[in-house]
Formats: sequence, C-alpha cells, structure tokens
Amino acid sequence: MGESRDSCCLSVCLALEARNYPTRIIANPLAQPPRFAWRLNNEQSASQLVWDEEPPLLHDQISGVFVRQSAWLDPTGWQPDDLAYMHAETQAALVAWLWSLPCPVVNRYSPAIWYRPKVSLLCWQYLLRRCGFPTLETLVTNKEEEARAFGQRLAQEGVAGAVYGPLTSEVRYLIIDDKDWSGLAAMQRSAPVCLTYPHGAAQFVCLAGEHVVWEGEPPPEAALLDPAIRRFGLATGLAFVAFAFAQTAQGLCVIAVESHPYFEHFGDAARQQIVEGLVEFLTADVNYLRNGAAQSLQGSLI
Repeated sequence: MGESRDSCCLSVCLALEARNYPTRIIANPLAQPPRFAWRLNNEQSASQLVWDEEPPLLHDQISGVFVRQSAWLDPTGWQPDDLAYMHAETQAALVAWLWSLPCPVVNRYSPAIWYRPKVSLLCWQYLLRRCGFPTLETLVTNKEEEARAFGQRLAQEGVAGAVYGPLTSEVRYLIIDDKDWSGLAAMQRSAPVCLTYPHGAAQFVCLAGEHVVWEGEPPPEAALLDPAIRRFGLATGLAFVAFAFAQTAQGLCVIAVESHPYFEHFGDAARQQIVEGLVEFLTADVNYLRNGAAQSLQGSLI
C-alpha cells in the first residue's frame, strides 16, 4: 500500500515478483480505481477488492500487505469540510480493515501511531528503556533556574552547551551563550522547553522482519543493541521500524525512532538486506503452506 514512486515500496514489489508472487501497488484500497466492499459483524469479517473486469480479490486471498503510507484522497472536486470528513472516515475504516486481515501486515499500526506517524522521542522513552536501549537524559521544564542548572551540569561534564528541541518538530538548536539562555527563558514564560545532551553524527539501523540491518559498520555495542531492537519490534508489533544512534557524553544513545522508516537513510547494501527481511516476513506463511501444508494457496500481495 503506497506509491510506485516510493523506492522502498517498488523494491519490495520487484523482489516479490522475482520470487513469482503476484503483487499490486495500491495508493488507497478504499478509493477508485479499485471497488471496495466490506461486510463485518461480531462473528466475522469479509471484504473484497475489484478492478474493472478482473475477478474479485477476497480478503482471504491476500497473502500479505506492506503499508508504506496512509490513505490519500484526491482533493479535486471536494469542498474542504467534506474532504476533511471523508479523509477521517477513510483513515478509520482503513486501519480497522488492516487489523481485520488474517495475513501478515507490515506494519499493522496501532491507532496511536496511525494517526500520529511522527511520534516524539519522549513518547518512546519508557518503552525504549524497558527494551534495553541507552537513552539520553532529558529535561522538560518551564523554570529558568532548572534549565540553567542543567546547562551548568553539562558544562561541568565537559559538554559544550545543551540541545533545545521543540516538542512539536524535529528541529534542534544548540544553546551555548547567555543570549541563547535568555531567549530560552523568554520561551519558558509561555511554555515548557525540552533540553538534552548534544550528540555526534547519527548512524541508522533498521528492523526488517527478523533482520537487524545497520547502515555501515555496526558499532561495538551492536551485540547488546540488536536484541533490544528485536524486543522493541515485538512490544510495538512493528516489523519495519528504524532507529538513529549517536555518540554523546553519556555514550552511544538512541536519538530518534522512525515508525515510518526513511529508506533513503540507508545505502544500497543495507537496502537490499532490508528488502530481503521484509519479503521473508511477508511470505513466511505462504512458504509454510507451499512447503508443508496439504492445501494450495492462490494469493496476491498488496
């Protein structure tokens, strides 16, 4: 479920077709050109997709779904209020439909992530620590003296400045001199600010099914981080999730979580491994049936 212009979506599609799995890239299953029908009650759920004169694709004929984007509606011809309403209805129906499918789904997002794809690192903090990730000490405060004390403590540790990050964006600012701290104090009179340690260049790592794929040479800490990454995937139900790590005064720490990974953060070798991991995850049940079950399966992978 995505766009053919998306290199990750296209790479997975081509890899599946190379293994003789029929595939189809759909921007929005609930909007034309496919015709969508779904009947559900307390006991059962049955849906189908139809393209032109093709036979209907029933829900139990779908062998796997790879989700790269949420549903998008063409705004042409819609009034703004009607478009907003239809977009909300489509989003709700689509996340429910993805959860109703019996096949593997990458990713079967929870509503919390589906409706808020850019989740702040602070929201992940508890789960990251529980899974064994090294995380940065962070201060959220609207008290000027606490912010200043945090900066002074970092200076005593030999750290040049603190990093201010708005809670509503990924922009980061280095707070160094008195002018910076005074500007921060002015903002604190209106809202709390978030401060943490500065860090070095980011190194990205991705969980793709059962595969943990590092961009470049894995750090020495990878032996401890790889199990933590897998635990995070199990805890969140995310089979495709990426992390950014960086060196800090507190050692190597996670600095970002991407529930919708950027394929462009990885080079060619890592991308190939990611695609292999996703294909293995999507086709695991299909391969089991092919190799050992007494029934045949004719399915399509979206």
